[in-house]
Amino acid sequence: MADASKSFRPPKWCAAPRSPERHRQKVHFRDREDTLTELFDKPMYTIGKLNADIQLSGELASRMHAAVLQDVEGKRYLVDLKSTHGTFIEAKRLQPHLPAEWALGSVASFGSGPKADVLVFGSQASKRKEIDKDAVDLDGEPEVKRPRLEEAADPMAALYGDLPEATLVETAPKVETAKVQALPPPEKDPTKILFLDVDGVLRPLHSRQDAFQNTRTIDIGGAKVALLGNSEAKAGVDFWPSAMRALRFIIQKTGARICLSSDWRKSEELKDGIKGSFEEYDVPPLYSQTPDLDQATPGVIKALHSSFKEKRCKEIRKWLRQHPTVKNWCVVDDVDLSMPDKASSVDRRAGPLYMDSSAEFVKTNPTIGLNMDIAKLAICYINGAEPSEETIQAAYG
Repeated sequence: MADASKSFRPPKWCAAPRSPERHRQKVHFRDREDTLTELFDKPMYTIGKLNADIQLSGELASRMHAAVLQDVEGKRYLVDLKSTHGTFIEAKRLQPHLPAEWALGSVASFGSGPKADVLVFGSQASKRKEIDKDAVDLDGEPEVKRPRLEEAADPMAALYGDLPEATLVETAPKVETAKVQALPPPEKDPTKILFLDVDGVLRPLHSRQDAFQNTRTIDIGGAKVALLGNSEAKAGVDFWPSAMRALRFIIQKTGARICLSSDWRKSEELKDGIKGSFEEYDVPPLYSQTPDLDQATPGVIKALHSSFKEKRCKEIRKWLRQHPTVKNWCVVDDVDLSMPDKASSVDRRAGPLYMDSSAEFVKTNPTIGLNMDIAKLAICYINGAEPSEETIQAAYG
């Protein structure tokens, strides 16, 4: 679980080829040979459905599906970026985040079956050219090809003898995938809200300072967020698939709208990343976001808070006061926002301050994030239902 929870970090050997022109190669889609992409002078080329270096369009493609890595010798490697439907080289499925060499002339598929995108690295002609380069003797002269005895005796062998022998290739089994049913649009005037944090809920917390030394990052609240590829809207590539499915389950069962309470709301780049991930998992877009009490209005003294916990609770409570039609809600966060004691849980002017963990707040484990057990407890709170002891026990152990 620990390895699967980490965002992909390109290995140290990943670098542009020492002689880019010499190792320049092209990849193309098997059914669209006119769509060529050159692998040239970049250490990494991203492959995915949204703003990637190589754009996929199939139904099985993930937003950030895979990547091609290069080394100084010009070898290419393919790595799966925890895609939903997998990455295959010649029918062999790759392990997530484990680079595998992509040989010239071989085929890679993104997902399996007829709906998968298929990329060809180079061509059979270029592959044969590479092989012929090796057919040189020590003096640098080409090796003279001599007819085999069977070719002299058999005219058909002489005609087709240069063709490579047929090899049996095992194709990837067709995977029957259940099509995700689209969620109905949220109601115009909902009474239910889910307050959503991101770090420790939808994605792992990154505390290592060198975690993205080969990748552009943005710093949010002390945590580094990767911006992979050649686009700005790349945050969100490391969201846990299990957390996204649990989030979708909550919306399905409650019809609640999502209000972003995370520090990610302070960056348009990060909100674009959330939007892309929500689209991939068919989650309705963000409805709103909580106010930022750190952003003082000109002429107004910046609010003081005793803790991060207090500030986040104040922001949520302020949003609720501004939206009196909301009757049921639940806050999902990896920080404990529950009331420490009865005396400190009340703001004298605004009423309750901290969250009631028995009716309006669920806490995630930041190492695994939102899961189905936590989601079921959140559903009870949003729907105003009393959770059973079994539900509470499953959520928190």
